[in-house]
Amino acid sequence: MAVHKAIRSNSLAQPARRRPNLQPNGLESKDFQATDLQLKDPRPKEPQLKSELFEAIRHLNRGLGVALSSLDSLQRKDRLQAPGIFPRDLLLSCRNRTEALRAQINRDLLHLIAGHEEQEAERFSQLCGQPAESSSNPRRNRCS
Repeated sequence: MAVHKAIRSNSLAQPARRRPNLQPNGLESKDFQATDLQLKDPRPKEPQLKSELFEAIRHLNRGLGVALSSLDSLQRKDRLQAPGIFPRDLLLSCRNRTEALRAQINRDLLHLIAGHEEQEAERFSQLCGQPAESSSNPRRNRCS
């Protein structure tokens, strides 16, 4: 005899909202101000955003590393054939272009992240009431 089990929703398995609704129920957006929550910066921040960005960059680099490994594998397997299937210069060219692409992507993305960090440092130094200093010594730019 078959046993029927009830399927219940497990609240822990359900994804949580990424951005909670800051407006209390029943209030219109025009009635609710960010100052009601005493927020100095009304932009919602995700605490793990930076780590998620770096994780995505890591995955991107991992994927390009897999592509480079596959190109090396093709080159090794092609050497076993008497007349090679692929021209030797083709695989070398593909490998060099992939390496160059990875270097350009990392340079551009990290440059943009560095610019964002400079803006954040400026903003937080203003919140702390300190004048912004050059980024040559970041330890001196802390709130006391």
